[in-house]
Amino acid sequence: MLHGVTAVAVVLFLVWTAACGFSVTAGYHRLFTHGAYRAHAALRAFWLFFGAAAIENSALKWCSDHRRHHASVDEEADPYNIRLGFWWAHIAWIFFRDDQRIEKVGDLERDPLVRLQHRFYVPLLLFASFGLPTWIGLCFGDAWGGLVLGGFLRLVVLYHATFCVNSLAHMFGGQPYSDGDSSRDSSLTALITLGEGYHNFHHTFPFDYRNGVRAWHFDPTKWVIRGLSWTGLAGGLVRAPHDAILKARIRMDEKRVAGWVAEHPVLAVRLREARERLEKLAERWAELKAQMTALRERTGRASREALDELRSEMREARRRFREAYGAWRLVLRQPELLAA
Repeated sequence: MLHGVTAVAVVLFLVWTAACGFSVTAGYHRLFTHGAYRAHAALRAFWLFFGAAAIENSALKWCSDHRRHHASVDEEADPYNIRLGFWWAHIAWIFFRDDQRIEKVGDLERDPLVRLQHRFYVPLLLFASFGLPTWIGLCFGDAWGGLVLGGFLRLVVLYHATFCVNSLAHMFGGQPYSDGDSSRDSSLTALITLGEGYHNFHHTFPFDYRNGVRAWHFDPTKWVIRGLSWTGLAGGLVRAPHDAILKARIRMDEKRVAGWVAEHPVLAVRLREARERLEKLAERWAELKAQMTALRERTGRASREALDELRSEMREARRRFREAYGAWRLVLRQPELLAA
């Protein structure tokens, strides 16, 4: 024991925080709201159980609010409209927006587990959020630690981490994919929110199971989903097409140098040529990936030889694409070099 805090209380805090956090990000958000992957019934039940423990409404109500948010970002119908200020988006909307509508969730209403959670939401949250951690703490001699750390403290930490997606992720960071709404990409926000901080990408490609699309992006939620896919509990992971992601970035890159382009016609021509080259290479990469997928479904010596040949071609296409994209980014950082 250390200053009255037992090991079992700390473990309960960490386990319940992780289970509830991922149930919101991987379950409520990426699975139930956006259908970014398929989940076995056992996994859906887990997400729904600990989603109730997070006390952020039933899956039906949570997803209804979030789909309405995506449909009308920054507008009056947006439940957590950032235009009304940081505190409104972060937490005040919960207390002052009396909107009990449940809509846009017809697909979820066909899921018996989702219906069951919605029907018994209140008793389920009381048991999952407070009763169970208290009982586990009691079994190990620290019922109060289970209730205070595994229940109340965990809930406060989880609330503010989750709410940062509605507030910080719409205020701080860059917009590499779109400037059509207030969503931002921020590595710092991602650290707080289990990877949900790459919000500009998410609002541009909400169906993608990833928020942090780059390999080095801190997105533990995508790692959990990918890991679950290896066990068979998750499948059908949806990814935005590589060429669509690239075109979104190029469009925003061009906006950033629009002033230079207007003043220097030579730069406009060279940027257009560079963009066309990049888009062709991205389309070729997509074609090769499709061929690879088709070949992997075949068997026999001929298919293996074709796979080896295709892998070699893909490596070369990837090298050429990276070179072209590096040149593109260099031009954008120093447009005056081409304008000279």
